[in-house]
Amino acid sequence: MSIGILTSGGDAPGMNAAVRAAFRSLKMRAPECELMLFRDGFRGLARRLDSASDRNVDRKDVRDIIHRGGTFIGTGRVPELVLPPPDAPDVVARIAARESFLRVAAVNLFQHQIESLIVIGGDGSFCGAQAIASAYRQTFPGRPFRVIGIPGTIDNDLHGTEYSIGYDTALNNVVDSIRKLRDTIESHRRAIILEVMGNTSGWLALQSAIAGGAAAVAIPEVEETWDQDDMVGRLIAGVRRDYRYFIIVVAEGVLKRAGADWSHALKRRIEQATPIHEMLGHEMEVRINSVGHVARGGSPSALDNTLAGLLGSAAADIAQTGSLGRGQPIEGDIMVGCRGTRVITTPLDEVIAHSPRLVTRDSELYQLSLKLMLSAGQPF
Repeated sequence: MSIGILTSGGDAPGMNAAVRAAFRSLKMRAPECELMLFRDGFRGLARRLDSASDRNVDRKDVRDIIHRGGTFIGTGRVPELVLPPPDAPDVVARIAARESFLRVAAVNLFQHQIESLIVIGGDGSFCGAQAIASAYRQTFPGRPFRVIGIPGTIDNDLHGTEYSIGYDTALNNVVDSIRKLRDTIESHRRAIILEVMGNTSGWLALQSAIAGGAAAVAIPEVEETWDQDDMVGRLIAGVRRDYRYFIIVVAEGVLKRAGADWSHALKRRIEQATPIHEMLGHEMEVRINSVGHVARGGSPSALDNTLAGLLGSAAADIAQTGSLGRGQPIEGDIMVGCRGTRVITTPLDEVIAHSPRLVTRDSELYQLSLKLMLSAGQPF
């Protein structure tokens, strides 16, 4: 039996630990089983393996990777895997390129006798994996093959798991940035608008705002959080109560939905707010900062490495034995996830259908933010 593994989409701290856990669990149970590395995401499926070591991973290949961020086997996004819209001007050429890519990937998997492909990534990666699995089964009917997904995304927006690998590290990186910025803006009595990653879902922005003591947060799912009149009103109330600084966390998805100039427009409105000027005797200075890709850099947190170990080991067990040792066989394409410290599995098509998992007004964290963040009517 041969098992393949790849990382896809945006890198997430802890991906290396998941690869390591899969290798160690697999070799502990079945030393003769071969684990193959496909480098640079799905691109690796469409070309020859780079070296003999990629075809037969040894313990030295994964010995010192648990503390490293990123992914040592590389990652990336493959435009060819995206199904083009019917009205795209080059739709015929793009569909042909997609079918060619899927066919080459399926043949390579067959030639390497891969029976299980472990994919670490987000919902886009799982969509690509599902398409490749479908192409494989159509090309080689009757041959055993399955996809096992491991959630690896700093957005933490996948259905079927409470947490994704990389989220905790990114959250701590953003909160660390907030704490460092607080030192300087408090000294100068300023406000700061901090833009963080989160194109579709606002979990990272929301939780970092709560943990970092922000005055306000704007997330793409809840349009009322974009209300600049409300934000300026909160800051006026804060200045009246002698607050020395204000932190406003904004998910990047807000800038795409409300306009790329949203942060700069808010900056101008705060600086031009007459009540603030009258109370301070001068306008409040506002700075705009972005955490950006720094959020997913650096060594993984202890929680991310633990989660990666848990899910990487579970994926290897399912690939090798077809179960998690609880007696119940696990069939088909699935994703391993966590509920607390317990591993759960969800059919991959269900994960894709219900992802991204978005913040709603009823979410406990969103309701918590309403209680903890600055409001115009609070009595303190």
